[in-house]
This record gives sequence, C-alpha cells and structure tokens, in this order.
Amino acid sequence: MNFSLRRNIAVLLLCATQGWTAFQDVNSGARPSGMGGAFTAISDDTNAPLYNPAGLVQVQWNEVSAMFSRLFAGEDLYAGQDTVDLNQSYLAYASKPIPKWGSIGLSWNNFTTTHLYREDTLTLSLARNVGDLIPALGNDLAAGLNLKYLRRGISLDARTTNDPVFRGGTSASGVAMDVGFLYKPEEGPLTGWRLGFSGQNLNQPDLGFGETDKVPYTLRFGAAYQARQMPWFVPALDVVHRDGITNLLGGFESWLFQDTLGLRAGGNRQEATTGISYYYAVNAKLGFRLDYGISIPFYVKDTTGSHRLAMTAYF
Repeated sequence: MNFSLRRNIAVLLLCATQGWTAFQDVNSGARPSGMGGAFTAISDDTNAPLYNPAGLVQVQWNEVSAMFSRLFAGEDLYAGQDTVDLNQSYLAYASKPIPKWGSIGLSWNNFTTTHLYREDTLTLSLARNVGDLIPALGNDLAAGLNLKYLRRGISLDARTTNDPVFRGGTSASGVAMDVGFLYKPEEGPLTGWRLGFSGQNLNQPDLGFGETDKVPYTLRFGAAYQARQMPWFVPALDVVHRDGITNLLGGFESWLFQDTLGLRAGGNRQEATTGISYYYAVNAKLGFRLDYGISIPFYVKDTTGSHRLAMTAYF
C-alpha cells in the first residue's frame, strides 16, 4: 500500500511479510490453493474467475460454491489491545453453457482484517469457445472476460481520524477488467495439454486514499497435462508476473475412486501447500463437493498456516 498508517494493524504485518499491495493475489480458493495456485490452465469450476475466466467453458453443471479461509492462523496480530484475524471469503455461481451466450459466472471475493480493513470484489464473468463465433477455428480455443467492481475501506480510531491521508474518505472503489484464454486441443500431438493465459486488472484502477495507488496488473501463464493413460493425475505449472515480480507456482491434482476423492499438493516461493476433496453424488442431477486446502508459509513464524474450506453444489 502507498498510503501511510499510524497504527500497528495486521495490514502492516502482511505488508512486511508478503509485499502486500491492494487486492493482492493470495491464491484464493480451497482447491487451487492446494495446488500452490497453479490453476490458470485448469480453471474448470467456480474458481475460474479468480485465475482464468476462459476456463468457465469447461463447466458442465450449474455450480454454486462458498468458501471461508483463515489466513496465518495462530499468528498473534493486534491493533492496540484488540486481536485481529485475517479472513477471506468467496461466493460464486457458474452456469453450464447457455446457447448463444456461452458460460456465465457471478462471484464475490472478500478480504478482511476483522473490523479494521476490507477489500471486496464483485465480478461478472463471460466465457465462450472461439469456435462458436468462428467455426473454422473449432472449439480448442476459448476466451473469457471478467468485469470487476473493486472496493476497499478502512476504519479509523481517535489516533487516525485527523490523518491527512484520509481527508478524501476512508473508502475507494473502481472498475477493473480481466481477459483470459484457454487452449485445450481434443486431437493431435498436443492432446492432453491445457495452456492458459490471463491478464488481470489490465486497466490498473486507482484505489488510493488521498494519493494515487493503482492496483497492479497481473499476467498469468499456465500449463497442465492429463495423459490418457493416467487421467487421474494432472500436474500443473503457472508463471505469474505482478508489480515487477515473477513467481513460479507448481502442483498436481489426483482424483481417485471414480472421482470421489481428490488429492493435491504444490508450492511456490512463499509457501508449501496441500489439499483434499470429497465428492458425493445425490443423484444424476445433484451433487456436492467439499474442498479443504492448507498453505504453510516459509517466511512467517508462529503460524499453523492458512486454512481454506469450500462447499460446492452441482445441479
């Protein structure tokens, strides 16, 4: 963040440990986080808007999911004498393909430091196979778009009420745009590969308090491979560039027992991750999936990690 704060709040601790800026990428989603965040080329469920909106074309059911996460659990964070928690929530809907429209997603992503600071992102996602528009190209390539409303706000106390940084207000908002592409050939020598690209916050909206503080754009390149001989095992790799820093993320996912049990693990330069899923089919038209992911940071002590739990309904 570029704005100055005169209180010892959890936001500043996160700044020191993560290089935090507004609307930072913290590998959202219980399932993607278990793979170290290497999800750009997979993006086949309600988590797609977080990584690559083009992946929504792979959604074959209507899906509704809800996630809650506790970040850096066990770390003692204080604002004055108050204990502060870092929490993240995600609520999303993704439709199966709609004739003449493609796939549509609606989502809300929220990050809070208890009652002190919060970020909210409301997203409308659209995705379609390029072949629907240009038949000669087939359906190997898909494109997606996110239109996002971003808002962040901070609560003041007696020590910060007169801080000149907040003379213009204690909240800021803006509109951002993401684009994404997914290449998933069904035939030929690249069969089994998935290649993804997304550009996030491309217009870099200004969400500063009293001075310019633009949300940095993020570029994500991803690859994943699912062999016909081993369809139950999918390794993935992402390269992410944001605010002048490039990060390498890797992981794998394995679905066993007729896609009932999902196991995953991964990591990046900031953390090691793992996760598990369980899918239960009520009948041919209704199913539920429970996802859990845990991330263990390398550079934050006295924490049991970040824990994410999500429930998805398929109908």
